[in-house]
Amino acid sequence: MQFWQTILNILIFLLGLSFVVCLHEAGHLAVAKICNVYCFEYSIGFGPVLFKHKFKHKKKVKEGEVVFHEDENGTTLPREYEEGETQFTIRALPLGGYVAMAGEDGNITEDGKVIPVERTLPGINHFKQICIMLAGITMNFILALVLFFFSGLAPQTRNIISTNAVSIPSEEDPAYKSGLRTGDQILYLYQTYDNLTKVDDKTTGHSLTFPCSADQVELTAYQKSLKSDGSITTYDDMSNVSISYAAQDIFYSAVNDLFDLEAYDKKFSTHYSDYIAGPNSTRTFHITYKRGNEEALSVETEKITTKAVSKNDVTYYPFNYLGISVMTESFQYTFGEAFTYSFSTFGQLFTGLYTTLGSIFTPAGWQNVGGIIAVYNMSAEGVQSGSLSYFLLLWGYISLNLGCFNLLPFPGLDGWQTLMALIETTTRKKVPTKVKGIANGIGMLILFALAAILVIKDIVMMI
Repeated sequence: MQFWQTILNILIFLLGLSFVVCLHEAGHLAVAKICNVYCFEYSIGFGPVLFKHKFKHKKKVKEGEVVFHEDENGTTLPREYEEGETQFTIRALPLGGYVAMAGEDGNITEDGKVIPVERTLPGINHFKQICIMLAGITMNFILALVLFFFSGLAPQTRNIISTNAVSIPSEEDPAYKSGLRTGDQILYLYQTYDNLTKVDDKTTGHSLTFPCSADQVELTAYQKSLKSDGSITTYDDMSNVSISYAAQDIFYSAVNDLFDLEAYDKKFSTHYSDYIAGPNSTRTFHITYKRGNEEALSVETEKITTKAVSKNDVTYYPFNYLGISVMTESFQYTFGEAFTYSFSTFGQLFTGLYTTLGSIFTPAGWQNVGGIIAVYNMSAEGVQSGSLSYFLLLWGYISLNLGCFNLLPFPGLDGWQTLMALIETTTRKKVPTKVKGIANGIGMLILFALAAILVIKDIVMMI
């Protein structure tokens, strides 16, 4: 089953990526045609040609005169149709596409026909050049807005954050067995740990209470700690060897997100980080909750055990889940709300993308950058979520990402060619073709190297 799911994910990814890139190139093609630039080829994919075709169209007849041609036998016949200029091809590697325009790498067709200068990309005025270069980016932005709009119209779910009401998804988890049910509102919560090991002297059998005392502490932002997989982020989402179920690296988030920060002294964080969980460690949740209009009830769960997890030749013992997840509700935006949502989402993500790109050479920024594998993982996440709204949102983000990246004034990208046209317009001097060619060549090498590095980074992150 997993095999076929992976195949489906790959197919959807390839189709989606090809569509996004080919729509980008279709923008270039359409505006180039409007500007009367000769286009040799519009290709879907790269590599060996699998299929090619030139569409025929009606021959233009001037002043009512029929245009004639000779067939292979020399017979003169009226010609109503002629072969188009642009060859449409499908190639073996469906990872994008391109448009080959006269003047980029020459102006001679396969049959030796020389294209007039005025029909080449460098031969038209700079305004038209800029329009052609920005057309692909514009198509990506329009697609992103359309996908965001339909994402808003599609049914989706959201967390209910106005109360501390919780969902109990499984009857097998400790939360259900203790008496909690979906819809119950958590009022107070603390944990006790047994059989912990002290880090410095390796002694076992230690007990702790978290937070810092067994006093009931009213939760102020419980919903912030909940995850959709049924765990509580603060207590369950641990991958650190040094426990961290009451440890320094989670103490601050626990206090800030769940409890009154002034109620505890930060010195306790050091105390908790002195202990780690082992194979015999247990924890117990002490929960006070309310059901509807009934009086508050206090329960404690069964002792929750650990499970062994090995990573990088180190074995640690995270605790099993309590079995609480956030309450959700279904909703849909109206037509007007979806329209507003599409533009607000576009603006937020647009700003976020350039913020990330601006910090790419910082450690934090580099962690947020991914290559083609990261894009695949994003697409697969959308498919496996089962949410049409989320799937459309992710592909809108991918389309926006492609447009924003191409807008950068870096050699080899549309933004660079736009910049060259603006410089030539401003200075009224033509940038030497040789200089442009060298810059584009170096730029493409850097981009391919960056793509390879990001693939390696994505693979390392998956290991």
